[in-house]
Amino acid sequence: KSGFSLVMNHPACVNEITLSLNNKNARTKALVLELLAAVCLVRGGHDIIMAAFDNFKEVCGEKNRFEKLMEYFRNDDTNIDFMVS
Repeated sequence: KSGFSLVMNHPACVNEITLSLNNKNARTKALVLELLAAVCLVRGGHDIIMAAFDNFKEVCGEKNRFEKLMEYFRNDDTNIDFMVS
């Protein structure tokens, strides 16, 4: 609980976690999505996640938010752990 509070209160932590979606390891991507889903469940979490994906879009040069994430879902259909998350 205290660790989660530290994550929520750190201005760049969720951004850095979101950028970990660039990791090649499918299990890492699945864990990142689980963490981001947990953040969505707390008050104000949805806004934090949307801002983190706006940052991801900017840093990774996406034209649209969630572009890379949708690419993973379209192209990585062989990894059940990632797809379930």
